[in-house]
Amino acid sequence: MSKIISFDVWDTLIKRKCHPEEIKLFTAKYIMLKFYNNLKEEYKDIYVILELRNEIETEICSENEKSGHDRECRIYDVFIRLLNKICIVNKENKEEFKIEEISKELIEVEIEKEKDVIYVNEKILPIIEKYKDLKMYCISDFYMESKYLKEILNSVGLSEKFEKIYSSADMLLNKRTGNLYKFVENELKVKPEEHIHVGDNIYSDIQNAKNLGIQTIQIENKKEFDFIPVRERQFDFKFNNIKIKNPKTNEEKLYNMGVDLSPLLYFFVEKIIENGIQNNIEKIYYQTREGETFIKIHEMIFGNNGYGKNIEIPKSEILEVSRLATFSASFKEMSIEEVMRQWRQYKEQNLKAMFKTLDFDVEKYKIFAKKYNIDIEEKIKYPWKDERVKELFLDKEFINKANEDIIKKKKELISFFENKGIRKDNTPLFVVDMGWRGTIQDNLAYIFDNKVIGGYYYALYDFFNKQPEGTYKLAYIQDRNITYEYIEPMIMLFEMLFNTSSGSVISYKDGQAIRKVKESEYNTVKETTSHIQKGMLKGSEKINEYMRIHPYENSEFDNHIYSMIKKIKTKPPKMLMEAYYSLVHNDTFGTGEYVDNRFKLTLLDKLNLIKSRNLLRDEHWKEAFIEYNNVYILKIIVNIKGFLRKILGGKKNA
Repeated sequence: MSKIISFDVWDTLIKRKCHPEEIKLFTAKYIMLKFYNNLKEEYKDIYVILELRNEIETEICSENEKSGHDRECRIYDVFIRLLNKICIVNKENKEEFKIEEISKELIEVEIEKEKDVIYVNEKILPIIEKYKDLKMYCISDFYMESKYLKEILNSVGLSEKFEKIYSSADMLLNKRTGNLYKFVENELKVKPEEHIHVGDNIYSDIQNAKNLGIQTIQIENKKEFDFIPVRERQFDFKFNNIKIKNPKTNEEKLYNMGVDLSPLLYFFVEKIIENGIQNNIEKIYYQTREGETFIKIHEMIFGNNGYGKNIEIPKSEILEVSRLATFSASFKEMSIEEVMRQWRQYKEQNLKAMFKTLDFDVEKYKIFAKKYNIDIEEKIKYPWKDERVKELFLDKEFINKANEDIIKKKKELISFFENKGIRKDNTPLFVVDMGWRGTIQDNLAYIFDNKVIGGYYYALYDFFNKQPEGTYKLAYIQDRNITYEYIEPMIMLFEMLFNTSSGSVISYKDGQAIRKVKESEYNTVKETTSHIQKGMLKGSEKINEYMRIHPYENSEFDNHIYSMIKKIKTKPPKMLMEAYYSLVHNDTFGTGEYVDNRFKLTLLDKLNLIKSRNLLRDEHWKEAFIEYNNVYILKIIVNIKGFLRKILGGKKNA
């Protein structure tokens, strides 16, 4: 007659929503994020850490077997040895970096992650009910001691059902040898024939138990997760579950497109956050306007922290800035040398555009242009070489008036920043923007010259100007070919995807940012971008759920992101092209104008191959121009020339 019934724990009482090795990988990522600067260079890789951990488990199991125990190990011993191997511990950090304490922390982290991904196996409930009159126990082969298993089972309301939990880690005996069964029966003073064991493992739970005379009940355990612990393993965000089936309206089609594009948004922001964690950045400032979209993903990850409760995610805040609103405020004084920071990019410019870029009242300065016989709308090539411009910059009255405006702009900007809690001290500042050269960051560095100012960008191009001291810039897109061959032609599209309808910051007054909303920009966001972004945010939520359970290094998605970017450029979706060619782009900084992208070839234009060809020369995103205007003869020409360039190694030209 049976007196006790025992249950295996994993895949019998409880199951995981992921492969068990992914729990270990999560801990490896935790180590990478929190202790990044303490890791030896060769171990700054979660897969290397995972592989080493498994090797250490094998080593310790072997050592315990040689000392008369079964091949078992304890998680604390594993973490102690792992940390000693991968971390830099020296006299300087020994007091702060205590491996014993960190090992205990890692156990807590892993327990919490187990709680996060487990659920009760419904197949076990009828068995528990059937044998409820017997005393129940747990017997598990696991590297965590019974006190930890009890905590895990308690999180799903199971631990109170059992008299005691036995883990192989407690006494270094396991079910594989049968020694753990014998230990339990000896302690409880029961015979094998009085013992029923329930489990899923055909060898440890069934055959070994039967060989000892124990009655067994096998739980079916279908393989649910394939896991190969290698970089760039497969992933599936299951986007089809959240897309609108058979979309009919433009809004629904744009939403579905946004879902597909969501990795472009999510992994950019995730990388920013992880960089912030590794470098102990307390707050990340997202610059307007694209930052208003980026910060939504930051808040999503912050509110649903999948890194572990002991990981502090940086706080986030919107920083209302623009190139226009910060440029003149960053000047030491009005001079050709200062304006050169802009002229190196815009080598041909009229004075009207220059004053607009400085956010100066053009009317106040017309008299000075007239004094030196300069038409304020005359485009001047290499203005800094023009004798009239040189004379203008030697005019003390002009310089004094300009300096008054600069001082005023600087004072208004500093007042705004003080309201944001950003002062002229040595507290570091970290900003995020779309790109492309980090001009705003440069401007801030000249104003707040005591600060170390870091910046993170989607992509960065080569800089026109010498970088200010105390600054550093990081780019999400690391591949220069992707940056220059695929992103650069689509700059306006990328900005459109993440843009908002809140308007551009044009100046500051009374400690507040003043914005200007262009109606055409507002309409594009309302009619197109907002629907794409709804899909991107929904898709990002799905990715975030997936990433909580399945740890990856952010860089593992680089190839996926690059493939998406290549596909958009070379095979542009129709609705995306239509949105692109509805844009009116704010290019006040540099040109003093808005660039109207709304253009389509007429039938006569298409018949005039020379005119179409010349228009194509000036178009950055040539594939979109061809597809949007249905001039496929140009596509053949472009493809032939591209093929010839590859063979001959000639200069790129459409």
